Amino acid sequence: MKKLIRIFLSCLVALSSVPALAQWDKKPYNEWSEKEATKMLNDSPWAQTQIFSDLSQLTGNARLASGASRIGEEFHVNFRLRLLSARPVRQATARLIEIQNKGELSEPLEKQLRAFAAADFPDYIVITLTVDSPRPSNHLQQATLMLAKITTADLQNNTYLLAGNGQRVFIKEYQPPRNDGLGARFIFPRLVDGKPFITAETESILFHSEFGGEGATASTGTNTAQQTGPSASSSITPFSNFVLNMRYKIKDMTFGGKLEY
Repeated sequence: MKKLIRIFLSCLVALSSVPALAQWDKKPYNEWSEKEATKMLNDSPWAQTQIFSDLSQLTGNARLASGASRIGEEFHVNFRLRLLSARPVRQATARLIEIQNKGELSEPLEKQLRAFAAADFPDYIVITLTVDSPRPSNHLQQATLMLAKITTADLQNNTYLLAGNGQRVFIKEYQPPRNDGLGARFIFPRLVDGKPFITAETESILFHSEFGGEGATASTGTNTAQQTGPSASSSITPFSNFVLNMRYKIKDMTFGGKLEY
């Protein structure tokens, strides 16, 4: 199953720009099209993309005089943030695996996928993070290495969920990427003082995290995305800090008549 998930994620990167008029809540997930499942995982109320772009090589009189192509000097890294604890995200994952294997799955794997799609998360909110890029770059390598190296202790003071009423809950545990292809996991408590941190009355939640490598020189303000829509952009330079800010609108997160997060 881990191998299948890795294969499906590699296909997902290639399909990330495919538009789709999703009908997620109007039919069973095992009837979703490939476009609908892909959009769920890259651009939906439960899954969004923050794009970091390095345009530093586009400046300089020498480059302007050379006449060299400037398009090849742009570098982009996509940070895919997904609410794994939300059922529709896991359903889309299961559906894409099924589509890409043309329904030819063993019975044990089919049972695993159904259990994965239907599982409950009564205690935790789990956000996963994967990174990809249109082409290989040092930036992508840097981001990948940092996700493997950072620990819960590195994030415990600067990674949190912020509700619209100002209430904040800090990360409980960070898990680096495994071989399952689902990415790094940011785990938060679902209950605060015995009550759900998120309810239908919550306007929105903001996921915020900061991490960087050795030699980081850029300020966090330089890298923080100003957009809060489905796709936000930031500028980065080599060995910079990465600052993630992604807002989720709670009113859009009802699925099957239930608030899913």
